[in-house]
Amino acid sequence: MNEKIPILIFSDAVSAPTGLARITRDIASRLHEHMGDVFDVATIGYGGSSSSKFPWHQYAWTFNDEWIIHDLPEVWYDFAGGRKGIFMSIHDAGRMVWFARPETCSDPAVAKFLKRKPFAKWGYFPIDATGPLDKLSTLLKACLLGYDRILTYTKWAERIVINSLGISACDDAGLWNLPHGIDTAIFYPRGKKFRQMFGTLAMLPKAVSVAPDEFLVGMVATNQARKDFGLGMAICHELAKKHKLRIWIHTDQLDRHWSLPYLFSDFGLLGEHVVSTGLIDDDSMAKLYSCCDVTLGIGLGEGFGFPIFESLACGVPCVHGGYGGAPEYMPRELIVKPKAYRMEGIFSSVRPVFDIGAWLSAIDTALGLQPEKLYLHGDLRWEQLWPRWEAWFRKGVHDFNGDHSRDQGVGTLAQVR
Repeated sequence: MNEKIPILIFSDAVSAPTGLARITRDIASRLHEHMGDVFDVATIGYGGSSSSKFPWHQYAWTFNDEWIIHDLPEVWYDFAGGRKGIFMSIHDAGRMVWFARPETCSDPAVAKFLKRKPFAKWGYFPIDATGPLDKLSTLLKACLLGYDRILTYTKWAERIVINSLGISACDDAGLWNLPHGIDTAIFYPRGKKFRQMFGTLAMLPKAVSVAPDEFLVGMVATNQARKDFGLGMAICHELAKKHKLRIWIHTDQLDRHWSLPYLFSDFGLLGEHVVSTGLIDDDSMAKLYSCCDVTLGIGLGEGFGFPIFESLACGVPCVHGGYGGAPEYMPRELIVKPKAYRMEGIFSSVRPVFDIGAWLSAIDTALGLQPEKLYLHGDLRWEQLWPRWEAWFRKGVHDFNGDHSRDQGVGTLAQVR
């Protein structure tokens, strides 16, 4: 019997309340369950503690400006010992340059460790924006070229990577696009009468009453620049002119890039609105979505966009901008076309600019759609997706077994290095 291949998945901690944590949980659990004869699975992540609910090795890393850099060698040797294996990152390319390009690593000992090639480098990249000329920026391209296998969330992201690296979209390039799945045993339509029967958002730590005649708008997003809470509040300000409005926001912090209390005040939204933070279990999140009349996907570009598709899986319309990967799987009636674009940041990311009226029009359209128009895209159901994921992993194992150490530099992206 062949020895199992150690695979260490780096992302947010599996217990964290983030999309990256969810992806890590889902992939690690399926590898453990369906490919446990092939892989010895472990995860390492930031933003949460280990949990006995998950039957694989779990490591946490100390947050600092250099992320996991200083912890990686110790964790790898503790997990894998002297075995060759696979390190799979589920993280932004901008945060993995030190890993992909050891010559840029600030810690000489870690750079030396990486240059020994103790593992193959696989990456699942949440690309949420294009750079100049419909390509990734120079730094992000350099990162991707340091990996052996890369995977994108959507065809939109795959196209950007292909444009950037100058390769063809074929299996031998190691470049596929695979969306993440939604668990439809938890996220499913509960019907319009669900909130009327509940009468409260009882799933929150402190139950909140919602009257039958209130129009409940949901927003689920981390408090960061790319999640445009200012846009969301401006939309809600207009909605309050014709609805008895109630807002539910789920985020990580009240004050970080945006100050949510000040935004409520700035837009005159001083009613009994609800902001929840921290970890809410999936079943409760599904019920919270189901209480909403509409949700707003306020991200200015998404690699995937969990809240969008969780909402749709619950039969609740989610209106979102027509930029990034999410529109591939959304009903076209729910997509808002940007009116302009702007550049931002060190990675020269293109971001959309929107007209508030276009969002209001899309919301009106969404409320008039028949329920069948809101159902989750079939390709996003885990029961249909997992065979494709398993095929991707098995192809990688085949390549890995052909060249454990990559000493010859023959990786699936070697032809473009």
